[in-house]
Amino acid sequence: MHSRKRYFCPVSGEMMTRTALLAALATAALALAVLAYYMLQPRLPRAKARVVVDTNHVLHFKDLRGANDGPFSPRGWDQALTLNLSSQYAQLGFRALRFHDLWRVDELDTIFPDPHADPEDSRSYNFSGLDRCVAEAVKHADLLILRIGFDWNDPPKNKPHVEVGKLAEVVKHIVLHYTKGWANGFNLPASSLWIEVWNEPDIQQFWGLSGGEYFELYDTIARAVKEANPDVRVGGPAIAFNLTFLDAFLEHVKRVGAPLDFVSWHVYATEPADVVERARQVKRLMEKHGFGHLPSVLTEWNYWWDREPWDFFRSQRVAAFQAATLIELEDAPVDVATLYRGDAWNWGGLFYRDGTPGKPFYVWLVYRRLVEGAKRLESSVVRLEPGAARGLRVLAGLGSEGVLRLLVVNYADEEVAYEVEAEGYAVQRILVLDEKNDLSEVSVCEDSICVIGPYAVHLVELARR
Repeated sequence: MHSRKRYFCPVSGEMMTRTALLAALATAALALAVLAYYMLQPRLPRAKARVVVDTNHVLHFKDLRGANDGPFSPRGWDQALTLNLSSQYAQLGFRALRFHDLWRVDELDTIFPDPHADPEDSRSYNFSGLDRCVAEAVKHADLLILRIGFDWNDPPKNKPHVEVGKLAEVVKHIVLHYTKGWANGFNLPASSLWIEVWNEPDIQQFWGLSGGEYFELYDTIARAVKEANPDVRVGGPAIAFNLTFLDAFLEHVKRVGAPLDFVSWHVYATEPADVVERARQVKRLMEKHGFGHLPSVLTEWNYWWDREPWDFFRSQRVAAFQAATLIELEDAPVDVATLYRGDAWNWGGLFYRDGTPGKPFYVWLVYRRLVEGAKRLESSVVRLEPGAARGLRVLAGLGSEGVLRLLVVNYADEEVAYEVEAEGYAVQRILVLDEKNDLSEVSVCEDSICVIGPYAVHLVELARR
């Protein structure tokens, strides 16, 4: 009987039999094969979720397409309205436009330049710039909110340039000009023009007088609006942030019986949940004073950003914020919302100074495609791990042509893998908005699992199986 051959193992430095060596090599080969297999497979993120659509539960869409200013726009910080965004506005389909910060077009001392002039004389008014903007705006929007007051200014343009009684006559004739044809004006339907009395009277740059003096101003102007045209809606106070001011305003309006058709307010934030919380706070105050039945109108909102580069407003992150906020607002106590702003102004605009769209522009294209002529369906996100997929949100709409569309937003700095569950429907394609894509059709799914990147937006289109 001969002895077995022994081999030196370089790993352990020990001798081993030929059989043992072959077994070790086989095990190593298997391990390498398994490792190669998993390395070649698509890497799924740790965060996982299910996007669930109840196709039998129909809800109602609140169409919140609205913006401040446009279609005529300044270029960056240049205040002249030299950029025409009408073709872009035709794509977006904004339903509501608010005129504020139109720079020398919508300010009181532009419309009524001589404080000593006769407010009943049409020659006392300069409507030319504002008329041009109104004529273009009503080609696109169903509702025009006209702010009475001044743009952002230093004193003394943070209070009326005429006494309150005379200002009421001026406002009366502004309403007559746009709804009754006075001074070669317009005959807009009363339902399409809302008058907002002043802007952010709770901060110094817009209101340098006391809160009580603003309440008196509101009371006087609101009654003048109704005298000119009782069907035109009037409201305010368009607060920047001060809920105590709003509380006192609503108490005053209730006590004196001033006309009030809507309550307006503003919010800027970095988290969509903060926008919703402010909406609830405002609604609670409205209900406290017996105005809970009135529309709650968010006339300014956007991402809060206070430093350069101002092009950040055109970024992927702001786009995801706006998309996520639109989803949250569908179930929040808000009836009308107008983004600040819908033009090429550096602070808050959708476009670059040459009219090129930023990333948020595509969010509004997606939102239009989702809600226009569609039925909202119940949808939800089921997070498969505690704390994961925290930024994922979904909104579902069934179009009249039978296509089911999902707006899926990931407002967080992690990738998320999600699976869509919609009985009777299958995913046909996904349009992606992220750093590299502007609503491009991209293959992001593998075996029904789709991956969405940080601060990205998906428009998922499904068809019946």
